[in-house]
Amino acid sequence: MLAAGVIAEFNPMHNGHRYLLKTIHETLKPDVLVVVLSTWFSSRGLPSLESLETKTRLALEAGADLVIGLPSVYTMQSADYFALYAIEALKTAQVSMLCFGSETADHALLKQSVDQLEHVSVDPTTSQARNAAQYDLAFGPNDILAIQYMRYAREFGMEVHPILRDQSLKSATKTRQDFFAGTKQEEDHLFETNQCWENYYPLLRYLLLESDPKWLASLFLVEEGIENRLIRCAQVHSDWASFLEAAVSKTYSKARIQRTCMIILLQIPKTEMKAHPSFFQIQVLGLNPKGQAWLKSLPVGTPIANRFGQLPDYLQKWENKAGRLYGMFSDTSPAWKVVVEK
Repeated sequence: MLAAGVIAEFNPMHNGHRYLLKTIHETLKPDVLVVVLSTWFSSRGLPSLESLETKTRLALEAGADLVIGLPSVYTMQSADYFALYAIEALKTAQVSMLCFGSETADHALLKQSVDQLEHVSVDPTTSQARNAAQYDLAFGPNDILAIQYMRYAREFGMEVHPILRDQSLKSATKTRQDFFAGTKQEEDHLFETNQCWENYYPLLRYLLLESDPKWLASLFLVEEGIENRLIRCAQVHSDWASFLEAAVSKTYSKARIQRTCMIILLQIPKTEMKAHPSFFQIQVLGLNPKGQAWLKSLPVGTPIANRFGQLPDYLQKWENKAGRLYGMFSDTSPAWKVVVEK
């Protein structure tokens, strides 16, 4: 039986995502299609523009059979670690074929870059932008993720299947930009309109200005004295846009600043992440009968959580923090609720 897997954020879900899932079904005809989905916040440290329940439901409608969660702390990483944790989750679900969208979909060229990365050490605290020279200049953002997907798929014995992106379809980044600029978007009635950094920034600024820098330095992703830079920027800038512009540098990319700031809001210590450096877990967000049958076929003892209380204590703690933070600016309840499609 063929279990195909996709790593997704759906921030927000759009027609490019639907095209990807449809193409997988048409070309590979998998017995089950598993999507591992970021929960409250994205790898770039952005709040999700659609609620977790909405994203899950849309994924099932678009062709996913089983949707599993990647907790925010594991999601908010550089491309290499984001790929690693997501693939650990898919491996736990016995996925054998990893599928992904790519601007080039050139398997040989992507593989060449994977080979070049074999001797590069992985550091979850660094910005992916620092390693940009490792990649072909023709690569797009999805290609860079694809290289990391292929890297860890190889490590875990998964086959890979790149799918050429339809560049005529609007990206999630462009959708977010246009929406917050005031332009109506397709399905924007599903969007959580208050989920933007402008709303989170007052909380962040207070925390930066009132906290001991030594405590800030004890938090995950707070490395290389970045806490001092963030404190200085918070002292000067009262709005998010100017704070972010001042904080970004050749050393610290926009994504790095955003995810570090979100981790500070979640107050996750380095020691806790060091104690839980992997994510071999199935956190069920949604499923249809095929997905349910697939779960039942997994080996006895597979770590499956169909309810929040079945998660390990540390994941309950982390996801509670993330859910409460997200819920402060949510139009709907941020609770984790498994979506069942009949």
